[in-house]
This record gives sequence, structure tokens and C-alpha cells, in this order.
Amino acid sequence: MSAAGEAGLDWAALGRKIRQARVKIGMTQAELAGAAGLDRKSISNYENGRPPARADRVPDGYYKVGEILQWPPGAVEDYLLAGDEARPHPGPAPMPPAAAPLDLYPFVGRFARAAVAAGGDPALRDVLEEVADRLLRSIPQGQPKAVQQSGYGLAAYRPHAWAEGDAGVPDDDAARIEQALEEHSRRRREEP
Repeated sequence: MSAAGEAGLDWAALGRKIRQARVKIGMTQAELAGAAGLDRKSISNYENGRPPARADRVPDGYYKVGEILQWPPGAVEDYLLAGDEARPHPGPAPMPPAAAPLDLYPFVGRFARAAVAAGGDPALRDVLEEVADRLLRSIPQGQPKAVQQSGYGLAAYRPHAWAEGDAGVPDDDAARIEQALEEHSRRRREEP
């Protein structure tokens, strides 16, 4: 967008839209930054409405963030030019109805994290994840190999933890992931 240097661009409104969309899909700033190839501080700057150093163009990072948030082309410009009055853009595309259970499992973790971040009970998050894992393991053995290896489902709960600078996986999660990996190894040893 060459008009980035024009007066009247609402960087604060664009930042609010980024934050709202990120929170709505249950991503942390670190997750969004990693997916966009940026650092967390850049996402923080974007969400806080800090204008870029160069006023002659919109940095590419904004467009990459828009792609990850599944905004249609032009959404970044709409929010910059029309601010909070810009028409809302749809969020992420709905999940395909024919998706395999194992493919959908990570969405359980994303939903659970978002609910806790919004003030939900962490104990209920744990119950939800345990029930989802049990349901996944209950699928008959005749299913495709990818579904049979459901013990890895817990690892999808916080795949970003160490890679994106989080202090680490909380003890309760680390224990559950370790238990799931041990169970998977045991099952592999017992297979004929």
C-alpha cells in the first residue's frame, strides 16, 4: 500500500482488530509471531497501534498477520483507512466437515486455552482434554494408522511451548505428555 504515508491512517484501530482476531482464535502473541515469521515484540507493537518507522509503506508483516488471521485481501487497508468503522471481515474458515478425528484434535487444545484465557476454569480444561483423548483412543483399531497413534494428541496441546520462548510446559501438562508418550511406546512394544 503506497498510501501508508497519508494522514489519517488508524494504526490503533488496525492493532485492535489484530488483537481481537488473535484472541478469538485462541492464539498467543508468540504463536501468531511464530506463524508470521516475526518476533513477539512486533506483534505487541502491531496490537498497540505503534506506527511503523517508515511512513511510506505498510510493513509486510501486517499482511502476513492478516493471512494467518485469514483476513481477505484488502482487510489491512480497510482497517487502516476506515478504523473501527471498517466492515468486519470474517474470521477463520470453518473446519471441513469430513476432517479426520486426529486432524481435529488440536482444535480441542486451542479452544481450551482460549476458554481459560477468557477466565474459564483450568480444571475443566483438563477434563475436556482428557475426555477428548479418551474419545480418540476409543476409535476402533480398524481405523487408519494415523488415528491409532492417538497418544500424541496431548503433545498438540502446547506445541509452541519450548520453541517460542515460553517458560516451559506446565508441570501437569508435562506429566500428561510424558505419560502419553510412555503409553504409546508400550503399545508399540506390544504390537506383533
